Amino acid sequence: MSVPAAPADAAEPQVMPRAPMHWAVRWVSPAIGVALFVAAVLVLRGELQNVSYQEVRQSVRGLPPSALLLSILFTAANYAILCCFDLLAFRYVGRRLNDWKVAATSFIGYAVANNVGFAIISGTSVRYRFYSRWGLTAQEISRIVVFYSGTFWLGFLVLAGWSMAMDPHPGLSKVLGPTMLAVGGWALLGSALAYAVVAAVRPAPVRMGRWTIPVPRLRIVAWQYALSTLDWALAGAVLYALLPRTELTFWEFLSAFLAAQLLGLVSHVPGGVGVFEGTMVVLLDGYLAPGQIFSSLFLYRLIYYVLPLGAALAILVADEVRLRRHHFAKWGSWFGSISQQVAPRVLAMFIFLAGALLLVSGATPTEPHRLAWIDRHVPLVLVEAGYLIGSLAGVGLLIVSHGVARRLDIAFVFAMTSLGLGIAASLLKGADYEEAALLGALAVALFASRPAFDRKADFWAARFSPGWIFGVVSVVGAAVWLGFFAFQHVEYSDELWWRFALNQDAPRALRATMLAVVLMLAFGVLRFLRPAPPTLTRPTEEELEAARPLIDTQTSTVPYLVYLRDKTLLFSEDGRACLMYAVHGRTWVAMGDPVGDPRSVTGLIRRFFELCDDYGGVPVFYQVGKDKLHHYADFGLAFAKLGEEACVDLHGFSLDGAENKPFRLVLNRFGRSGMTFRVVPVEEVDALMPRLQEVSDAWLLEKRASEKGFSLGFFAPEYVRRFPVAVVEEEGRIVAFATVWPGPAKQELSVDLMRYRPDAPRNVMEALMLNLMLWGKAEGYARFNLGMAPLSGLEPSPVAPVWTRIGNFLFQRGEVLYNFQGLRTYKEKFHPSWEPRYLAYPGGLALARITADVSALIAGGYRKIFRRGRGGG
Repeated sequence: MSVPAAPADAAEPQVMPRAPMHWAVRWVSPAIGVALFVAAVLVLRGELQNVSYQEVRQSVRGLPPSALLLSILFTAANYAILCCFDLLAFRYVGRRLNDWKVAATSFIGYAVANNVGFAIISGTSVRYRFYSRWGLTAQEISRIVVFYSGTFWLGFLVLAGWSMAMDPHPGLSKVLGPTMLAVGGWALLGSALAYAVVAAVRPAPVRMGRWTIPVPRLRIVAWQYALSTLDWALAGAVLYALLPRTELTFWEFLSAFLAAQLLGLVSHVPGGVGVFEGTMVVLLDGYLAPGQIFSSLFLYRLIYYVLPLGAALAILVADEVRLRRHHFAKWGSWFGSISQQVAPRVLAMFIFLAGALLLVSGATPTEPHRLAWIDRHVPLVLVEAGYLIGSLAGVGLLIVSHGVARRLDIAFVFAMTSLGLGIAASLLKGADYEEAALLGALAVALFASRPAFDRKADFWAARFSPGWIFGVVSVVGAAVWLGFFAFQHVEYSDELWWRFALNQDAPRALRATMLAVVLMLAFGVLRFLRPAPPTLTRPTEEELEAARPLIDTQTSTVPYLVYLRDKTLLFSEDGRACLMYAVHGRTWVAMGDPVGDPRSVTGLIRRFFELCDDYGGVPVFYQVGKDKLHHYADFGLAFAKLGEEACVDLHGFSLDGAENKPFRLVLNRFGRSGMTFRVVPVEEVDALMPRLQEVSDAWLLEKRASEKGFSLGFFAPEYVRRFPVAVVEEEGRIVAFATVWPGPAKQELSVDLMRYRPDAPRNVMEALMLNLMLWGKAEGYARFNLGMAPLSGLEPSPVAPVWTRIGNFLFQRGEVLYNFQGLRTYKEKFHPSWEPRYLAYPGGLALARITADVSALIAGGYRKIFRRGRGGG
């Protein structure tokens, strides 16, 4: 049953410190999942203690082919119904798209979500990658996700309520009591009915926070009930068809199935493995022997989970092959480059499963009829080696699956090598050609997707997520338990380790399993003892020189902030685009839009996302313009308006007219004071550095301020000497100065660092700015960038998003924190045009933390955020 979803070779940074609370939260959910998994394994161990491995094998073999065929047909029908969820969702949002495209995307999404777990992430991410490329907005995709998630739970409420109220499973009646079970069942049915009542009596949209959700029409609601109920019934029928016939009715079985599925979903264990099985074994005890239940559950996993995942992989790999053969015909692609993003993750799941298969195979007996063939054709030493090689390859595949999901080229090499070793081991240890064929097919699929593995990052540098670590430990633990279960009839002794004979499966399995455990422990120890990696690298002179021609291809002066060297440079893989970023906590903040070739921007953003994912970071883009928002929307980012940037048209700038009389008064007073203005060229700045430093230090002391950073310049000689400097002098003494950013092709002129002496005349900086604008106009510059007015331009509406309303409130009444309105009013005097600037972030409830981290980056720490002194000038 599908789980619903809610709404490079440049220097790469090493692991950054994280807050303890963040660390704890990341480990809580996987720890709960493993606890439930361990509890389920203990339950299974208790239930199966009197069942032999041979009995389970005989139960699997004794299942009639008609039952297998019926189960496969039910699975196909169930996934077809699941695809209808998305098709109905498109009708709900009022968008039209090719039905086959929607069905294929939906099928891949459900196949991945069912096996990965955490479908709140996996199912939605798959859909977003495809649907956004086909023209759907983030809001439309969110509405689709909410719709099919609601559809999913409607069927559960209906069937669970009906089975609990009308025909409950006896085991549930014993635990909860008949009365409570009936009350709970009718409550579930009432909850399901309430949805239809809302749709009938409230046609107006429902508002939840910043989201407005239109209520579906009754006809669509009726289809939701029908499809979801049929979905859950078919999912249960897949397993019911595999069970031997007993007096257990389908409705009694369904109530147990739904309870087990619910526990599996709550556990967040991928696919509910172990938790679902343990619950079903307990609830079906008394109707069927544990061995019969276990064998049916094993086949259920293969048919309902693994087969659809294999079909999804085949679709993605087929598209990869097509892309390789028709590289220049991407315009006709259904999936395009998206498959290069999804295919590695699906392949990673299969590689993980292949590793589990090899470990399980090594822990179980060989088929007796194959031992005779091995005895005639394979030396015993190769058979023994085959078990050990299988464990080596199995552990290798488990570990390397993490790198495959990250598209690392080294992971591709290791995965192919491990699959080759696994194929050899399968043939040597038991002539298991079926297993070898599966591994060979996976190797072919991996090789066909070779172009997707183009990242050259360090495999060991990235974090290994708690979920992945617990998954590996669970697989190795399950293999150990299965080995003891399969050979529980063999009495343990120290001699078992040293028995070498063709009919001695138990010693071979013991040695192979122990090798797997030792390898995993060695991996953990090496990982733990790995030296702490260095912090973020600062750009070198070579990197700055490589970035210079990229900066010169665009018109903004913001990229000059890279010369502060307080941010790391990241280049696209072809070196034609770059971005700069810094890290605070778990927030990775890119400053401004990427610069360089527009054709390389998407790949660069993707690389930044992958880098953030490697280290558990949250990707954020700060002060981005409206022209490139579509690039960030393609990756699922949401937007919050930061404010507006003021730009003065220098071609039309003049001191004439009544509205400019205040400017003439400022310049007249400036002229009478005896002070002079000039722009010092770059080659002469070094000689003035001590005098500039003196003014800067006096300014900081008088303001009781500290230097800022990230998006604001700070006084550093190696930074200041890179640009011209506008100075105001009085009898040879520098009174005020500003570092000048002369933009490429004279499209934009701006200033960054602005400082003046405490005894300077009142309007000295305004006079400096006016003189600089007149100088820029004479030099042929097109516009003058006055910088951003934070929180300005936010619409004061009661229906606006929460961030907009908070920002507008601070703009209107937050003078105690920052001079928001004063800054806007000052810049408004120059009659500029205003351009919006945005924060692109992953959405959700993390905006407050992201804003705090960005502010701390600029201020130099959390404690300095609310100091009124503006170190940037």
